[in-house]
Amino acid sequence: MENFLGRQLWSIYEDLKRGNRIGFLTDDEFQKYFLGFISYKYLSEKLETYINNELKAENLNFEEAYNLKAFKKSLREKSIEDIGYFLSPNLLYRNIVSSKNYGNIIIEELDKAFTEISDSSVGRESQEDFQNLFEGVDLYASQLGKTIEDKNRVVFNILDALGPVNFDLDKESRNNTLLSKSILENRKYNKDYSSSRKNERRIRSRRMNNIKADFKDLNSLVDEKMEYNRMKSNYALEADRLDHELDEYSLNRDIHKKDEIYEKYIDDLIGNSFEYLLSEFSLNSSNSSDYYTPNEVSTLIAKLISSQKSKLESVYDPCCGSASLLLEINKELPCDFICGQELNASFYNIARENMILHNIHYKDFDIKQGDTLEQPQHLDYTFDAVVSQIPFNSRWTADRSFLDDVRFMQYNILPPHSKADYAFIQHMLYHLNEDGIMIVVAPHGVLFRAASEGKIRRMIVERFNYLDAVIGLPANMFYSTNNPACMMIFRKNRDYYDDVLFIDASKGFDRTKLINYLQEEDISKIARTYRNREEIERYSHRASLDEIKRNDFNLNIPRYVDTYVGEEKEIDFDNLVSRHKFLTEEIEKVTKEIEDAYKELNIEKELFR
Repeated sequence: MENFLGRQLWSIYEDLKRGNRIGFLTDDEFQKYFLGFISYKYLSEKLETYINNELKAENLNFEEAYNLKAFKKSLREKSIEDIGYFLSPNLLYRNIVSSKNYGNIIIEELDKAFTEISDSSVGRESQEDFQNLFEGVDLYASQLGKTIEDKNRVVFNILDALGPVNFDLDKESRNNTLLSKSILENRKYNKDYSSSRKNERRIRSRRMNNIKADFKDLNSLVDEKMEYNRMKSNYALEADRLDHELDEYSLNRDIHKKDEIYEKYIDDLIGNSFEYLLSEFSLNSSNSSDYYTPNEVSTLIAKLISSQKSKLESVYDPCCGSASLLLEINKELPCDFICGQELNASFYNIARENMILHNIHYKDFDIKQGDTLEQPQHLDYTFDAVVSQIPFNSRWTADRSFLDDVRFMQYNILPPHSKADYAFIQHMLYHLNEDGIMIVVAPHGVLFRAASEGKIRRMIVERFNYLDAVIGLPANMFYSTNNPACMMIFRKNRDYYDDVLFIDASKGFDRTKLINYLQEEDISKIARTYRNREEIERYSHRASLDEIKRNDFNLNIPRYVDTYVGEEKEIDFDNLVSRHKFLTEEIEKVTKEIEDAYKELNIEKELFR
């Protein structure tokens, strides 16, 4: 699906920068403000749409009802319960922007709005998802300007530029009974929680199954309108022009199903636009690259998981960054519960914003902040899928006390202080349930480094037999490094317990000016090869555990997949002799012509030798 809304938002971002309307903000700083203001606008419009829908029977709108004592408190309580937060009508996006006409100081009003969204969740189930969501957006920062008037102008410039963007939330019917975070209590380590969620899961899976069959066909219809809308100069999402086509498409469909399809379309459109911005930011900023997994890598991981699992109860990423990888998996296999942890406070807030703009209900995700190795936030839980692009070149304390930690104690050895790769892998394996699948993106060093890492690798392969596959990826695929990376796939209950599949996918890619990327056919080939455990010459090999043992548990891919193409060619001697004879005659003929020309010009040949 062409991401025309994402391109429109990117154009607004670029226009603001080119027009010198962002004060003294650096690119990295402006990105945080831009994403934060988009999230605020979305939350504002979502709340107003939700409340107006609730009030239809009363023939009132949000502002009218809020001024009535009979409705004021109940509107707040119901909003917080159903969607997780509340905003007073005067702090809605449209009212704050228009208040500038009355001389109001925008940054003061916006600060109240941010505070109310945060404070309304305190003490509620949604607190961890909304509290301090806009902490990284400092409305009084000196980078916005020297005076209050300067800061006010910059903030208004950004808010006003986003005005024409229409999220088209009017057709939402999203106040369904959704799933509760309390299910985590049924996810204690070594407990089977599947049955406890059977009824709740059926609610969502039935809805998603109905959508899947129709949405594939709907994509082509929507695509036809995208290029048209992209050309609109006001950046608006003119969904009304799409209604006619949607009506025709759904002519013989149930009205409820049409609404579901439309909701899914809008959810994907808005969420994908946020992803589009994150991708562009990563390409254009070194700092942003630390929290974003390239979409092609996320897609590959999602495809690999879906090749082995038909459904997921839960998914977890211990280094989730912007949560893009988690959300891509959720698109491929809708998950009942999404968990992650992120060290960096700014990235943590972006991850929560990303969840919100993908319309993931606050009861269905749990993103925590903190050091995953030193302060794990989900220690009691296991998951159906555990995934991560672990931080390259990261360190950890490697304190001896970790030998008594449940995540590391069975190895009786710790990774070195200078390399935290295997600490993350051990942490992730601990959180993987018995029938789950784990995929980690890591530097190639995890395949062959010796010392303590070699001993841990040997235990994982030989003693526990968790390693299922190793995939080599192209170089220069990641925004933060030019070095090639690999994927390691782990399963605790492996179908093929006596071998490990090695895939060398390092040569299947296309190039842009900045990075290499996997094409759709490259992704399909990798996923198909893993699913079928195919052996393909110079591409994949199933190595027995004995073969790996003979290599001293060095997992370097060239040891198992020979990609060398020899220079030797079969020689056609008859053709060679014939060619030599022809060229000799040609040389003699040209030589004679040159000598004749010399004679005509009375030139001595020696002068040209």
